[in-house]
Amino acid sequence: MRRSRETWKTKLYQNRGIATAVGILFLLGALLFFVVPKNKVPGFKRSLTPDTFSQAAVEMDTIPAGVGSEVFCIVFDAGSTGSRVHIYRFMQSGGKLDLQSDTFEQLKPGLSSYADAPEDAAKSLIPLMESALKTVPTELQAQTKIKLGATAGLRLLPEGKADIILDEVRKFLKTYPFQLDTATGVTILDGADEGGFAWLTLNYLLGHLGKPEEKTIAAIDLGGGSVQQAFAVPASEAAKAPTGYISQLAGGGRTYNVYVHSYLGFGLMAGRAAVLAWEEAKAANPCILGDHQGAYEYGGMKYELVAHPSGASFDACSKLVKLVLRQNLECGAPQEQCAFNGAWGGSVKPTAFYVSSYFWDRATDAGIIGEKDAITWTLKPTDFSAAAKKACASNVAGLASSFPDVDASQAPYLCLDLSFLHTLLTEGFRIQDGLEVTLVKRVRYQSQEIEAAWPLGAAINLLS
Repeated sequence: MRRSRETWKTKLYQNRGIATAVGILFLLGALLFFVVPKNKVPGFKRSLTPDTFSQAAVEMDTIPAGVGSEVFCIVFDAGSTGSRVHIYRFMQSGGKLDLQSDTFEQLKPGLSSYADAPEDAAKSLIPLMESALKTVPTELQAQTKIKLGATAGLRLLPEGKADIILDEVRKFLKTYPFQLDTATGVTILDGADEGGFAWLTLNYLLGHLGKPEEKTIAAIDLGGGSVQQAFAVPASEAAKAPTGYISQLAGGGRTYNVYVHSYLGFGLMAGRAAVLAWEEAKAANPCILGDHQGAYEYGGMKYELVAHPSGASFDACSKLVKLVLRQNLECGAPQEQCAFNGAWGGSVKPTAFYVSSYFWDRATDAGIIGEKDAITWTLKPTDFSAAAKKACASNVAGLASSFPDVDASQAPYLCLDLSFLHTLLTEGFRIQDGLEVTLVKRVRYQSQEIEAAWPLGAAINLLS
């Protein structure tokens, strides 16, 4: 045994050069496997979403490790039901911003709940500010920009009360070490503001910021009370736009002229009310299923549901929706540049559309989205019309079997809603029936699924 062990050691010593080389190769291989990031190889293309615009995986032009500087931005979304803060951390190099994380906190109630106690409204933000102080390194706080955008709740307060609350919030935020713009740092956002920032968010997440206008996508967000449209236009188009339609937004190392318009009263819930209130259809509405009775309540008003003697009809309902859109109203420009309800739509027509919110919800109800876990889905407006024809030809009792995913409380309105969506897209926004449109719920950015909401766009605009 002893001689055998000496022989083994002797052989190993005699071949020590080969053994050393093999050992080095093994260690190098292990080092490469464990140290090199799997998804951060330069030039790696990340497939973010089924993006019909680029027709391929979007190449994320991320900032290489060790390059650029760390920056933060704090954005408050002060809504009607509560206040939320996003503390964004980016790597910045030149005109590029690479999102690293979003620290999110929320609390209830919202600022509007303190209509008669404005100082308490400001103090309600203390827990959120404490989170910001903990998240942003002390040495970066003085250069970290902060913004508060108030939405629906404060808009509805009696005149003057919202301004008093915002003044208190402004004074409160200035007691912290962050960088607040006194003029624009605390404001009430209107629908156009939200639409413009949401456009920035979506194009950032999809990797289109920094590209020419025609390489960006148009965004249509359908809420309950209004619908917003936003898309980039060339300077020549912006120059001839009426006042109030163009916002200048920055991102990707350049500034865009963005057409943004909010159509108040044409969100899905408000649209229902408008269709039901149309005078010529009150006694016989072709959007109501024949066996449905009752009333629809919206905005403090009640609308009786009276079906047409012949029952619901997609064709007749669509004609009614088209009347409600008021396409023939003048907009102060040649009529071919008018969109609907007297709004200017311009002469530049986008070719790539991402639509969200109630478009997604009703497509889900109608069974159009074929995968349960999908976060985007490509369809054509004809998919909405096909589902609408099916819903309008049904009755309340039969909808449950034809559309098992729709909530029972919403089922009676499915014919109306789907007809409204199709007509809004094709007649209101003049999107061709055969053009592919992308429904979006969230966007996969690198390894994260991110909601395409306005706060991220506001942060990008502040930092660009």
